[in-house]
Amino acid sequence: MDDETLSALRGFDDIWARVSGTAEGGAPSPGALSDAAARQRELLCALAVRCPRSAARLRAMAAAEAAAVCRLRAEHFLRTGENHCPAEACAVIKNTLCALREAHMGAAALADKLQEAANAAPCELRRTLDALAAAERCRARELRELVLREFGVNCS
Repeated sequence: MDDETLSALRGFDDIWARVSGTAEGGAPSPGALSDAAARQRELLCALAVRCPRSAARLRAMAAAEAAAVCRLRAEHFLRTGENHCPAEACAVIKNTLCALREAHMGAAALADKLQEAANAAPCELRRTLDALAAAERCRARELRELVLREFGVNCS
C-alpha cells in the first residue's frame, strides 16, 4: 500500500466513531444514547394506546424517557456545542405482547449502553449517566412485570 492509503486508513477509526455515534474508547455518545431513548419513548407511547390496563404506567415511563432524552441532549450540547435532535421515530405495533417484550429488551439494552458510556465518561457526566442507567434498569424491570402479568404471573 502507498503512504496515502495508509494515512487514510489510520484516520478511519476517528471517522467511524463520529458516524456510529461512539465516543473515544467505543462508548456510545450522549447523542447516540438520546436517539435510542427517543425510540424507546415512542414505543412506550404506542404501547400506552394498545394496553389500556397499563396505560398510566406506560405513559409515566414514556415521560421519564422523554426527560432522559432532554438530559442526554443537554449533555451532548455541553460536550460538543451541537444541538443534537434525535432522529424521528415511529413505533408500529402488530402484536402487543411482542411489543412489550421489545420494550423490555430495549430498556435493558439502553441501560447497558448508558452504563458503558458512564464507565468511559469524565466524572460529572459519569454521575448523570449512572443515574440514567439506574432509572432505565427500573423501567426494564417494570416492563418485565407487565409482560409477566400478561401471562397471569403474580409479581407482588
